[in-house]
Amino acid sequence: MKKTKSLTILLNVFAVLSLAYTCYAAIQAYNTFISYYSTNIDVLNLVMYMITTCYQSLCFSVLFYALGVFNENFKKPEEPVVVEEKKEPKESEETKTVEENEKKEEK
Repeated sequence: MKKTKSLTILLNVFAVLSLAYTCYAAIQAYNTFISYYSTNIDVLNLVMYMITTCYQSLCFSVLFYALGVFNENFKKPEEPVVVEEKKEPKESEETKTVEENEKKEEK
């Protein structure tokens, strides 16, 4: 499973919350329009009223979602990793260290 970034999760949560508010605002706009213009309902006016009421929160939903997708696909530049080669001691160096250890143990 792919690990998601915490900022991406936060942006997606904001997008869902904003989308939920957009739905609530659309229902409220519909009810308000129907209550005021119950005798003369024009579909075009209804659609225009709902768009003007809901477009800001809908734009925020799209913006939060797009930022979350962008953040998930954005990669940090990788820092160059320097790998040092481990030198193996030569046989003469090994024998010297063994002899030095023996001398230290005798003292």
